[in-house]
Amino acid sequence: MRRSIRKAVAFLTFLAMAFEVFVVPDVTRVRAAEAETEFVYDEYYGYICDVLNPPSSLTIPYDETDEVSIGLNEKGVTSVTVEKGIKRVSIWGAEDLEEISLPSTLDYLYISGAPKLKELVIPKSVSQVNLYDFGGETLDVPSNVSTLIIDYCENLKTVKLNDGLSDFTMWGCPNVTLTIPSTVSYMYCDSYKGVSISPDNPKYSIYEESVYEYDNLWLAASDRKEINVKPGTKAILSGALTMAYAATSINIPDSVELLESGALAGATNVKKLKLPKGLICIYKYAFEGLGAASIEIPSSVCYIDDNAFGGYNGVISLENGYNSEITVSNGAVYRSDYSSLLYYPKTRTALNLEFNCLTIAYSAINGCAFKTLDLPDGMTVFDCDTSQCKKLKSINFPESIWYISDYSLAYASSHSIEKYTVDKTNKWYSSKGGCLYSKDWDFLYSIPKNKKDISVARGCITIGYYAFGARDYYDPDTDTRYDNKVNIELPGTVRDIQELWYIETAKVDCGTVAAKIIGDYNDNTWWNHISYEFADSSKDILRKIVVDDNIQLKKKDKNESIAYTVPRGLKTVSAFTPLHEGTNIYVKVSFTSKNKSVCKVNKKTGKLSPVKKGTATIKVKCELPDGTTKTYTTKVTVK
Repeated sequence: MRRSIRKAVAFLTFLAMAFEVFVVPDVTRVRAAEAETEFVYDEYYGYICDVLNPPSSLTIPYDETDEVSIGLNEKGVTSVTVEKGIKRVSIWGAEDLEEISLPSTLDYLYISGAPKLKELVIPKSVSQVNLYDFGGETLDVPSNVSTLIIDYCENLKTVKLNDGLSDFTMWGCPNVTLTIPSTVSYMYCDSYKGVSISPDNPKYSIYEESVYEYDNLWLAASDRKEINVKPGTKAILSGALTMAYAATSINIPDSVELLESGALAGATNVKKLKLPKGLICIYKYAFEGLGAASIEIPSSVCYIDDNAFGGYNGVISLENGYNSEITVSNGAVYRSDYSSLLYYPKTRTALNLEFNCLTIAYSAINGCAFKTLDLPDGMTVFDCDTSQCKKLKSINFPESIWYISDYSLAYASSHSIEKYTVDKTNKWYSSKGGCLYSKDWDFLYSIPKNKKDISVARGCITIGYYAFGARDYYDPDTDTRYDNKVNIELPGTVRDIQELWYIETAKVDCGTVAAKIIGDYNDNTWWNHISYEFADSSKDILRKIVVDDNIQLKKKDKNESIAYTVPRGLKTVSAFTPLHEGTNIYVKVSFTSKNKSVCKVNKKTGKLSPVKKGTATIKVKCELPDGTTKTYTTKVTVK
């Protein structure tokens, strides 16, 4: 049925989130009069963004917009017709949808959560399709579609793809049978069971449910117990085993020359692995998470990345005890000249380096059983990952250290660390209270992640962006998410706090820049307030209020007020509420005139109302929630 559409008056749409409210601007409702259905039209972004009071059979109008993005959650819509002219359609939460009619003008289609939709006719004009939880068993994809994404369509059995498709992604569709056409140049699937490749495709081929690029590069494997890499394969590419959770055996032919970054990462159930005799290059994190208790590096290898063994916890040995690039000593792996440590046995509880080795690769010690990490004297740079050193309590930096990576302390450090210490003779860094500072304490670099209560050193000017680190994290061992925010005491010397996210409570000096920074932050955010209080006594806080003590007016002046200034961070209120009790960051200011016949004053605002010539005394009473008061006087002269 054709519906006459007209625009109604603009309205504000409110969305409650985290007990706060924000406004979506420039939104107009378009009413379908006969059905009393309202379409919410966002004028700013230019698309229909919602539908109110929809019938079971819904027609989406083409009304000066070519884009629709609608959630049908629990609205009982079983049938949708999209009018001609609309080019982009996104529909989600379509649990009751059983049929949909799409126009020939459509270019983009997204449907999510439509398990009852058994048949979908994609217009030939569409170039991009994204389907999630589509309920049909078959899908015919026209040749005009260049990008296709299919996620968790568990009923889907047959998909017909045509030349013209270039990008294809499929995830969670275990029963699908399809053939990848010759035009596909990008493909990613969680399983290649049931997937075949057109013999005309120049890029991809499939061998035993594993997909290869250009015949000799192993791209990805399906989840199966025994994986046989195709004979003649030259390289194992990044993430080849990402989906092979069940794999217990991997047979790699000697033709493989290259292990790309993360090539064997994720093969946690593979307990024994023989590397190919023709292997030449091993890139970073090639063995991350590999379950094999030991690996032997072939003598043919002539390039090994500094972090090649990152994430591996087993024993590393060398074929015939020799390799031109690396050497193994007491289980640790070094460069052949001992210039750098590449891997350290994870069971070791102390760091003891060979032959005065003074360089440690980023991933070399991660996962070790250290409680204390004593870095060797002579080491100049610290840029190491210790995030999986779950017993690590402290790191001791020697006199020679002149560079410590922000990232290694903020994001790649253990959540168990309680303190940093720095040799007193170090010229670049210092430590106090377990925190890492610049030499003169004016810059705070890092607070250990296991430290909850921090008193910042007096003299500190800047708290760096990375000082608090990434304190919120998920621990898979305990299935627990942690949000380790800090309670911090800030001296009046602090002028800059570059990141406030991880501060839970703060004690600051009233009137300081730090107090203003936190007060302004609370004023400008509605979702992550910092609870703060002043370190000053109530009397000291009130003494810092400045009131203009001499005001001259003419009788006709009607807009003058008592001028006063409160110190930074102090908030003025007209009355106290239970919210203000137990705090000292709020002050109630009230005004009274001792000579109302000359000049009156508004008790709450301090606005002056001259009556006649003369002099009046105005009392300005300042009170904190604990009852402490201080009264200032202002002389007002009316001329």
